[in-house]
Amino acid sequence: MRNIIWILCILLSTYSLINVNAENPYTVDKSSVQKGEYKWTMKLNNNHAMEDEVSSNKEIKTAAVIIESLDESVLHVKISDANEQRWEAPIINPNSGKNYKPAQMTKMGFTYDDSPFGFKIQDPNSNEVVVEMSAAKSSTLKFFDKLLEIGLWYSSQRVYGLGERTTGEFELCSERDSCTYNLWGRDAACPYDDGSGGCKGAYGQQPFYMVHLMKTKLFMGVLSLNSNNQDALVHKIAGGATMLGHKMIGGIFDLYFFYPKTADGVMKKYHELIGRPYMPPFWALGFHQCRYGWRTLDKVKEVAAKFDQADIPLEVMWADIDYMKDYADFTVDPVRFKGLGDFVQELHQKKMKWVPIIDAGLKYNKEDKYFIMGEANNAFIKSAVTKKTLIGAVWPGSAVFLSFYSPYATTVWHEGLSDLYKMVEFDGIWLDMNEIANFCSGECPPKEITEEERTWRMLRGGYFEPDPHNPKEFDDIPYHPGGCHNNDKTVSQTGYENSTNDFEDMTRKQYNTHSLWALYEAKATHEFIANKLKKRPFILTRANFPGSGLYTTKWLGDNHSRWEYMRYSIIGIFNFQMFGIPFVGSDMCGFMSDTNEELCARWMQMGSFYPFSRNHNDIHSRDQEPYLWEKVATASRNALRQKYSILWYYYTKLYEVSLFGGSMVKPLMWEFPEDKKAWEKTKYMFMIGPSILIPPVLFEGGTKTFPYCPNEDWYNLLDFTQVFKYKPNGSGDQIELKAGFDWVNVLLRGGSIIPYQDAIKNKVKRTEALKVLPLELIVAPDHTGKAYGTLIVDSGDSLNPIENGLYRYISFTFGMNEKSLQVTLIHDYNGEKYGMEEFNKLTIFGAEKWSKVSNACIVGRSGQKISAGGSYDGKKKILTFSKSNSGINWSAIDHIKFDASCQEFYAIFE
Repeated sequence: MRNIIWILCILLSTYSLINVNAENPYTVDKSSVQKGEYKWTMKLNNNHAMEDEVSSNKEIKTAAVIIESLDESVLHVKISDANEQRWEAPIINPNSGKNYKPAQMTKMGFTYDDSPFGFKIQDPNSNEVVVEMSAAKSSTLKFFDKLLEIGLWYSSQRVYGLGERTTGEFELCSERDSCTYNLWGRDAACPYDDGSGGCKGAYGQQPFYMVHLMKTKLFMGVLSLNSNNQDALVHKIAGGATMLGHKMIGGIFDLYFFYPKTADGVMKKYHELIGRPYMPPFWALGFHQCRYGWRTLDKVKEVAAKFDQADIPLEVMWADIDYMKDYADFTVDPVRFKGLGDFVQELHQKKMKWVPIIDAGLKYNKEDKYFIMGEANNAFIKSAVTKKTLIGAVWPGSAVFLSFYSPYATTVWHEGLSDLYKMVEFDGIWLDMNEIANFCSGECPPKEITEEERTWRMLRGGYFEPDPHNPKEFDDIPYHPGGCHNNDKTVSQTGYENSTNDFEDMTRKQYNTHSLWALYEAKATHEFIANKLKKRPFILTRANFPGSGLYTTKWLGDNHSRWEYMRYSIIGIFNFQMFGIPFVGSDMCGFMSDTNEELCARWMQMGSFYPFSRNHNDIHSRDQEPYLWEKVATASRNALRQKYSILWYYYTKLYEVSLFGGSMVKPLMWEFPEDKKAWEKTKYMFMIGPSILIPPVLFEGGTKTFPYCPNEDWYNLLDFTQVFKYKPNGSGDQIELKAGFDWVNVLLRGGSIIPYQDAIKNKVKRTEALKVLPLELIVAPDHTGKAYGTLIVDSGDSLNPIENGLYRYISFTFGMNEKSLQVTLIHDYNGEKYGMEEFNKLTIFGAEKWSKVSNACIVGRSGQKISAGGSYDGKKKILTFSKSNSGINWSAIDHIKFDASCQEFYAIFE
């Protein structure tokens, strides 16, 4: 297909800053245009480019532009230096764009201007100009060595994304006319980002966003691929448009435009580029408990025992840095945690898991095994001052950091993980402090610390003074994104990723690679668990970058025990669906400060329905294990089992995102983009897949919840009753539901078919039980009588299940008028079949027209013929068919016919 790709290489040059357009001095030389099938090159000689007042910040004289169609709905625009190679942030997905189908440029709606250089993209389907960079729109284009700025005009004011941020508003700049957002991985405890500027970005760097187009109600996506510190400047323009500026201090302009589609359609194309999310194990969907401050193994045992005594589901016990010896990676304290390996074996016998934390910094100790290995093989980030290993500081005191650009760094990392696994057979790894976090800013002189000093650091934020000889190379840059120094709470930006010994080569310095460190750490960890342990990896990270979802899951960081932070978590989860890390959640009940019974109960109720459900808090906060309050225990016990009842639905939706990209958790507006009220209610509820709506209690003292139901039929899975009925020629509406502490309102959308197991009735404690508990199919027809759903099952922990095809994928299509359920086996494999896969029960909602139906005639793919009797509940208007020990699995069924004489129906197949 390459013969229909156009690659436009335009060589651009600048006039002096007092020339034609001070905000965009770049002009195309039309005489140098060369056209192939898709390759245009243009050249402009210019000797009047000026240097910035900062002598080291040279203006780029000649720029090269490549514009290429990657797919019929993906356009790539790249602007780089034509004369010197510059740092470029990578896409590490080995299958990037593998399924893209490029189109001819004449069909891409792309045009450009000569003087000054600019471009616009017109949606080929609607003819709407959706993005423009031009003099007519007063767009900026500046290209200096350490300052890059481009202004992009969009035809809508509804913009979403850019991260990582903590916020209560999904739409960017929804409460201001102009906003500035800093994008830079930083050890910051979830500062609230209202767009007013400052260093409010946290942990990860995600320069992707989506624009909701008002004309077509579709979405477009934009990736500005750049790993340098940067600000995004959002300015709302009269007439319903937005000017969005990208202001960066290094690298190149590397823009990917994803043409208008549904929200999930855009995300699927984006995830195809950066890498679709990896598939976590089934057990990871269970409940996790952690605490920084469990100082002994006896305390950990006590917590696990009390969960069982309180009959609260618990799947995974976690270990924060308490378990380590002197807070050093790959160690276990031999006194306080003596017998940890045996305890973890006991957890495994109970079908439970154990996950420890691993920090980014390795203890600086010249006699330490990992230091010796790394030092001997140039595996650490180097200091530009000493030309030796760079020294920072984290929990163990002085620390060093692996450079994953060095192949031997992965060897050291794997050796450490292997040594830890020999002591304790962990089931996953938690990667923390990997921004890289540093307790001083820049480089730190080596120093031993006491426990008292460490405590002082935790309370006040720093005990290490930076080295007075820290390099000043990046102090005089013309722009400091966020208004903060690049070295703030991280290692020196002159620190060198040691792939070579050339310290004059800036491209591998932390100035450029800082935000990528966690991505490569996650990749190395993923490879260890998959290749060395032969397990399906479970990895949790704090820091992240585009592509991290290939290797890791994510939690939202160090939040606060306050009602507003519970609400903010909804927006954080939405954002990471876009960023390609769908398996995400926040610390339930809050990490910092003291929670209370009501807040914790409501957070446990809502958080139980996160993809990743973990209660975790700080050493300085009160205990908050859910069994400590009766109200919280009740809320947790029932909410978790409500989630477990639909856990195979969760697993299926997560699997489909791994297969195809897209979102698992959705705001209403993604499913109902033309419903204005769905936009307005986005921050107060969330959907799981297209079928489940969760309307939590989000405010103190709340006893009711007020979900907005778009104009569909909606049912409550709590009691199987209909709570909203479709209105012909009508619209959706907000409804009122009671919200106690012993249940959560879980709404099922009409038109859906979902797998269901009654985990409350069966008092399920571990997800392993869901592999044998009979699986029911719930059919909720829409107003036309149709419904559709899917189910994916596998072993739950097989290695590389998608790559190796180790899963069973089934679709169900129901027609009330046809009185049939068609079962399609999309993908099968010869793996083990589980007890839950056997046909046991089928329930149809909204079945008032079928009150007299008494038979379900089942026909298998191999000719099996089975009938199931039906019973009708007139009060709830549901029809249930059941057949114990049917002997046929859902995947073996071809179709089911209702309200027929089975003998006559079967005769058709004789």
